[in-house]
Amino acid sequence: MKRVLYVVPALLMAVVVPCAMAAHSHAPTPSTWELNTSGSDFGGGPAMKSDRMTILTDTDKWFKWTDVSVDGDGKTYKTSWSGPQDGTMKPIVGMPGGQAGFKTEDDSSHWVMPDGSTSDSTIVMSEDKKKATLTVTVKTKDGKEYHQTLVYDRVK
Repeated sequence: MKRVLYVVPALLMAVVVPCAMAAHSHAPTPSTWELNTSGSDFGGGPAMKSDRMTILTDTDKWFKWTDVSVDGDGKTYKTSWSGPQDGTMKPIVGMPGGQAGFKTEDDSSHWVMPDGSTSDSTIVMSEDKKKATLTVTVKTKDGKEYHQTLVYDRVK
């Protein structure tokens, strides 16, 4: 069980954050974003050591990203996703069994982890497009719920 509690946030960073970055407040492309761990609230779940995503395409209709995250145990996850921004669930490369879907129309994302855990999120990007705040609700397969506020800074 302890292992699941470490894996869920790591996969959350690798999946939900890039998915949510695709909303109405389109990210500059290409752009690179890093998790501001000290400015984020992990809602009682294990904290991430780092997360770095690159947004390659972000339009009303299409989204493409890559991500490298490191969980609290130091395990690295490398994932990517490419697809339409209409809520359609699509597989996540590098995460067998994981899927994500997101919608431009309401700045939201939904994903399902390989273990059955889910996440729903929304994002708000600063006007200067240098900071993004992600509000996330994670529901683990065993019924635990985490409410997280994740802050990302644009570094490129």
